[in-house]
Amino acid sequence: MTFQPERHYLTALLKFAQTQTSGTIDGISQVTGIPTGKSTGKVKPLLQYAQGMGLLEIGPTSDGLQKFALTSLAHAILREDPHLLEENTQWALHLMLCGRRGGAEVWYAVFVEAANILGRAFPEAQFEQFLVNRYGSSRDAVGPLFRTYADPAAFANAGAIACDNGRITLRRVPTQPALIDTVAALLLLAWDEAAPNDTQVALSALEASSGLLAATGWGLEEQSQLLTEMESRGLLHVDRQTGNPILTRLISTDQVLRTMYERLV
Repeated sequence: MTFQPERHYLTALLKFAQTQTSGTIDGISQVTGIPTGKSTGKVKPLLQYAQGMGLLEIGPTSDGLQKFALTSLAHAILREDPHLLEENTQWALHLMLCGRRGGAEVWYAVFVEAANILGRAFPEAQFEQFLVNRYGSSRDAVGPLFRTYADPAAFANAGAIACDNGRITLRRVPTQPALIDTVAALLLLAWDEAAPNDTQVALSALEASSGLLAATGWGLEEQSQLLTEMESRGLLHVDRQTGNPILTRLISTDQVLRTMYERLV
């Protein structure tokens, strides 16, 4: 895709999905104001972005109608931050795009795979070589990724990636309380995806399924802080005796999503 996800269009799409469960591309465009056409068609990319961000469940297209439904994450965000302005909202959507399953493949490649190989800061030339090795081309492969985090109309408040003086930096998610709450909610969403019927699961299994913690850039100390805070807030119980934390769920994901913005300053 050549378009970065612009917040005002995402908001318009989500508000449309609050009252409609399907629509044609032209119909969505007319109601939301999202441009469509041969050279400026943004409805389809935005639907895909919204799906990758965990905001919409996309159903099959039938007779030109695209079916969709808001997710629990979308309901939480629309309730608390409908214009997607808050830093923790933008980080949440960024991390969802980085997911191993259901996110955006390029986001996972850059923020999880490249970070694992190159670290969180590296010369631009190394990044170009990583892209060549993976895609057979360089910057064209990442499309609007850099613009997404530089453009105030998109996710500049998260600023997850930056290029300065030939050096690329992948920013770690800050460990302020509101963002710990955000990652906690996303961890339970990853749990719902990986093991919906299990009340107990190994943290390593959730990470293998989602890549969430790798995408945050957090080391073992920050991960331990996350689990300690989740346990102290009564979200789960943590058994650390095996060395690999075993998590026991104590609360539903919807309950956690309802409190995701409580500690926002």
